[in-house]
Parts: sequence; C-alpha cells; structure tokens
Amino acid sequence: MLAQNWGPGAASERASWEHVLVAPVVDSHPPYRWVLLGGVCAIYFTFGVLVMSIPPLVGEVRADLGLSRSGMGLALGAWQLIYIASSPFCGKLLDRLGVGQGIALGSLVMIASGFLRALAGGLGSFWLAVALFGVGGPLISAGAPKFVGQWFTNKRERRLAIGIYTAMPAVGGTATLVLSNSVLMPLTGSWRTTVVVETALIVLALTAWLVIWSRRPEPPLSTEAEVGGSDRPKTLLASAEFRIILLLGLGIFFVFHGLGGWMPEVLREHSGFSPMAAANWVAVGGLVGVVTSLIVPRRTERRHLATTMACFLALAALAALAVVLLPTSLDPIPVVIGGARTALMPLILVALLESEPVTPRNAGLASGLWFGIAEVGGVAGPLVVGWVADTSMGFSGALVLMATVCVAMIFPVSRLHRFVGRE
Repeated sequence: MLAQNWGPGAASERASWEHVLVAPVVDSHPPYRWVLLGGVCAIYFTFGVLVMSIPPLVGEVRADLGLSRSGMGLALGAWQLIYIASSPFCGKLLDRLGVGQGIALGSLVMIASGFLRALAGGLGSFWLAVALFGVGGPLISAGAPKFVGQWFTNKRERRLAIGIYTAMPAVGGTATLVLSNSVLMPLTGSWRTTVVVETALIVLALTAWLVIWSRRPEPPLSTEAEVGGSDRPKTLLASAEFRIILLLGLGIFFVFHGLGGWMPEVLREHSGFSPMAAANWVAVGGLVGVVTSLIVPRRTERRHLATTMACFLALAALAALAVVLLPTSLDPIPVVIGGARTALMPLILVALLESEPVTPRNAGLASGLWFGIAEVGGVAGPLVVGWVADTSMGFSGALVLMATVCVAMIFPVSRLHRFVGRE
C-alpha cells in the first residue's frame, strides 16, 4: 500500500516500505498529525508575510534608505537568487536534521532576515538582510512536503494537507498587502517598526511549532536508511518522471510569478482600474485559488493528476487571453477565474511526493531540488513580463506569451501521464 502512495518504486523498496507499514508499534494515522499540520501552516503563513513585508512599503523604504528604483529592485530580488542556489543544499540538510529541527532552523533564519531588514542603513545591509531569507526559506518549503509525506499516509488526507499548507503563503501575503498600509503603518508610524511587528509573528509561530513538535508521537513512517530511497541528487535526476516534474515546476513558477506579480498593474494600466480596485480584484482571484487548492488535490486520483493539470493550464491560458480580448470593463472576470491556476501548485507537489524515486528519506532533497529549479522560473517570469510590457507589444503581448507558455506545458504534462496514469 505504501509503495502505491509514494510511487511504483523497485521491488526491494516496496518490500521495505510494506514492512514499515505493517509494524504494529506505530499508529499509521495519529490524530496529532493535524495539530502538527497547524504548526506547519502557521510557519508557512509567516513565510508569506515576510515575503510581502517590503513591497507595500517600497516608497517609505526607498525614501529612508536613499535607494533608486534599480537599487530597490536589486534588493527585492535578492532572496530569489539565493533561494535558487541554496535550495538543494537546504533540502539535503533537512533530510539529515529531520523535519522538526529543519523547520525550526529555517524559521530562525527568517526571523534574523526580518529584524536585519528593520536595522538596515543602506543598500548593502538591506540587500544582505533580504538575501538571508533565501537561506531560511528553502528549509520551510522543503520541510513542509517532507512532513506531509512522513505523517500523512492516506492519499486523500495527504493531498488535503498539501492543499492547506500551500495556500498559507498566499493568505499571509494577502493579509500583509491589505494591512501594512491601512493598519500597521498608521499605528507604528514607521516602516521599520511595521517590519518588526510582522517578524514578531514568525517568533510566535516558531514558539508554537517548538511546543507542538516536542509533544509529537512517533511518526507513522520511518525515515531511517533501511526504508530505501537514495539521498544523492544524481539518483533522483536519473528518473525521467522526476525530470519532467522539475520542468513543470519551472514552467508553473514562471507563470505564477509572472502573472501574480504584474496582474494588479495589468488591471491598472491595461484595463484602466484604480489601484484599490485592481488590488481587490486580484485578491478575489487569490481567494478562488485558495478554494481550488483545498478542494481539487484531495479529489484528484493519481491517474488523473496529469489530466487535471492540463485542464488548469488550459484555464490559465484562456483567462490570460480573455484579458486581452474582452472589453476592459469585463477584465476582472477572467482575472478572478484565472486565480484557480493556484491549484497547479499542490497538484505538482502531489506528483513530486508520489513519484517513483522519492521516499520520506530523501523527500527533503527532492523538494529542495524542485524548488531550486522552480524558482528559476519564479525569477524569470516577472522579468520577462516586464520586458515584454516595455516593448510596443505592451501587457497584451506579455499575456499572450503567458498563455503560450501554459499551452506549451501541456506537452510535458502529457508525458507525465505515462507515469501517473498507472496506480
């Protein structure tokens, strides 16, 4: 049964997994797993808070630190660049430390990043403070799927758990966007104090995680070496299924960050909406994404993963094209519907965790490699959209490009179907 949950696997690995499953000393469905998931969600929520802590305050930060637009852009992109390089190493470190210590260490690094931002005195110190997030963040993004794979052995529950925790960064980021200028800045009167307050949330989440983790029972799945699974990147990359999932991660992040980062500006400049109206419509689309992330993965069987991903890619492409083709007054409709593309994230993570070479032992390394490659698309997406929008093609050309990428990704999805189409 366990071999089916994580992928076909080799016969020897399947035997060892089944031996772990039938061991009578461990409850395969400990109720405390939901409490632990709550702790992971709290950490991931603050992950989203820290990611979005600076964008709403760009004007105040630039004025205080004397930064140019290019300098500010360099600082804001610092963590993504470090994230790409550090993710595989953080994933391997996570496999050695374990989920509890790995997530705690990642949270401590995020706390340091937040407080150092508030103490920055210029471009150099501010860049380093933001870049530090790229060292702690991968321990969280790789630790969450490893935790779910280790503690949720039931397929439907695992997919529900993935849907829940992947929605948390978006919820945290949206809350930060809404509250930074409307509540926190008026109360504190300073961007530095605002960032400190937001960072304090990570301290609270880490404290809760340490308390929750200290009271955990034994996990239902062991991650000791005897359960199989290689901890070498070369072995993972030798799998065609794993390589396809890496490619899809690159494309999904390209589309997510390219559309997500620029969509408010598209509604303002291309469609003529006010900044507040644009932000509100994008937020509604985000809520649609949260709902789909909670519902779709749990109801999608493994053999239907590729087909479901292809449907959401087609939906994202049609939504992007509709913004170009519809009257501008109707543009919020495809923007809201297009928010459903968020379901692609938990779906591809399900495919990652259930792929043939991935086991609880190497899930941290596998997730680290995946996020490292995917974040290349996350960096490139906004840059490409901005570059195309600056040409004569404008945002219309950029949206057509995003739609084209979505359609192109259906081809590797069809290849993935060869692997996930079998139970």
